[in-house]
Amino acid sequence: MSEIRSSLLIIILTLFGICLAPAQSGVLVVPDSKGMYESFFALRDSIMRREIGSFTFTGSIIGLSDKAVIREFEVMSQTNNTITLTLDDIKVHITTGPFMRAGRRLNYHGPYGYVHRIDGRNFWGYDGSVPDRQIYSIKVFYGQQQVQLPSAAYRDIFEPNLCARPRLFEPVRCYPRAFLSEDGKRVYVYMLNSRVPSLYEVCWIVSEEKYIGRIVDYAY
Repeated sequence: MSEIRSSLLIIILTLFGICLAPAQSGVLVVPDSKGMYESFFALRDSIMRREIGSFTFTGSIIGLSDKAVIREFEVMSQTNNTITLTLDDIKVHITTGPFMRAGRRLNYHGPYGYVHRIDGRNFWGYDGSVPDRQIYSIKVFYGQQQVQLPSAAYRDIFEPNLCARPRLFEPVRCYPRAFLSEDGKRVYVYMLNSRVPSLYEVCWIVSEEKYIGRIVDYAY
């Protein structure tokens, strides 16, 4: 049992981006505690754990894939900067664009130009680099009723992936997804962003037409 617990601890610490090895000469070690309180492992609601775990990478490593009967939205339209997902009379619209550097405060760590924080906050993107792209807005429409997620929900979310063709002649793959909960009360808006070794997943939760929070974890 002790070996199993040790293995699980290593997996969790790896997901949080915590370095277990001692620092070596000439190696830059940057503390990375972002997302620990927003991780899937910090989620206490058993119903949402099962539903979110059924479609996330984090859920897959603990055996929750497809464990919930939830409905997935379909891609209605997409461009280089936008995507619209739809299910019945509910729509999710995400708008992205170039990183707007004006007015931003970049904090560097050490003498190597490693970007540690943006506007004094840890951020999700390609670790250590000035972002190229950001999210401009996330909106959920219930018929004519609109729920716009607050900027605080995505202001530290960078390098969003929308749709791309993995290889020539292969179908276009869209990385944003959306799901409706088993009871129809919650909409989960999911994105798989950036790239390895900074690939991460984020899931925003809209419950009964109100934004209530998000889950963010590394996804590799």
